[in-house]
Amino acid sequence: MKRETYLKIFALFVIFIYSFLFGSATPRGTLAGLIRDVGTNEPLAYCNVFLANTTIGDAADNNGKFVLDKIPFGSYQLVVSHIGYETVVMDVAILPGKVKSIDIAMNVKAIEGEEIHVIANKNSRQWQCDLKEFRQNFIGNTENSTKCRILNPEVISFRREPGTQNLLAFSDQVIVVENRSLGYKLDIVLHSFRWGRDGGQYIIYPKYAELEPKNEGEYKKWRVNRAETFRLSMRDFFASLAVDDLVTQYKLFQVTEGMQGRVNNPVSVDSLHIVTIDSTWGLRRIQLPGLFRVESRGGMSNLTLKYDYLDFDKWGNIFPANGLSVSGYWGQFRVADALPFDYRPDQPL
Repeated sequence: MKRETYLKIFALFVIFIYSFLFGSATPRGTLAGLIRDVGTNEPLAYCNVFLANTTIGDAADNNGKFVLDKIPFGSYQLVVSHIGYETVVMDVAILPGKVKSIDIAMNVKAIEGEEIHVIANKNSRQWQCDLKEFRQNFIGNTENSTKCRILNPEVISFRREPGTQNLLAFSDQVIVVENRSLGYKLDIVLHSFRWGRDGGQYIIYPKYAELEPKNEGEYKKWRVNRAETFRLSMRDFFASLAVDDLVTQYKLFQVTEGMQGRVNNPVSVDSLHIVTIDSTWGLRRIQLPGLFRVESRGGMSNLTLKYDYLDFDKWGNIFPANGLSVSGYWGQFRVADALPFDYRPDQPL
């Protein structure tokens, strides 16, 4: 398939996502399915089934069947997980007024050999030390992290990567995180986690749910914290960039190599090679090669495009989600500072 054709298909895919996330009167459809063991062909009961970064989800029944209804039309990432099985992540498209039926086959997770040295003793000093390191890099160390905790840390196992001693984390179960600073409960499927002295990365599939506030005051505090977290985040930068409204709160620098090392050259938005893909949803594309820095109210952040381009919308969401390497101020943002993709910064407080 030609590159131009691929990019057009990708743009349509992203536009469909916006349609279901932000359309107030979007037509809805249904997703139904049957989950089986790929080896035995027997149904798998009580699998966790949800659409990533939404509140839509349920569990399969004792016959391996599930139904998710009242789904706004569009494209989604369907996540299916079960203890002892490889997590399944697949793209699904929902059409208005239609029932989409799918069959899902799950593979038993391979049992690792003894050389992996998975630390399973939750009471050991080593596991406690690894959990502390995991929390710092997964939850973060920002102000929001002080009211963010893992409710079931016992489901997480760790090992050290041979040669590098990087920390690797694993879990067959959903990791439940309560964020009482932003007012969310996150059920997280952990795809991968790798962290070392020079940084790291993790891939997760979270399902969001609103927490029940203790009182009206706590609810108002959550709304204020969400808005402030958004304003300090990289999402606000890209949301501002999408509508050409960086004003004075952001300054941009292209980083180049010179005789004296790296040099920060101030640049304008015009030099970022931004093109509009869809004006209705504010979908735009940046194609600036190399490293550039953004000075914001919080501090200086370093951004490097991993691919030839990065798409972003007027709500600050970026596509693909792993399309940037980030360090500096925004590099410290973790799960404690994560907002759902459909969070709207213009929601009334």
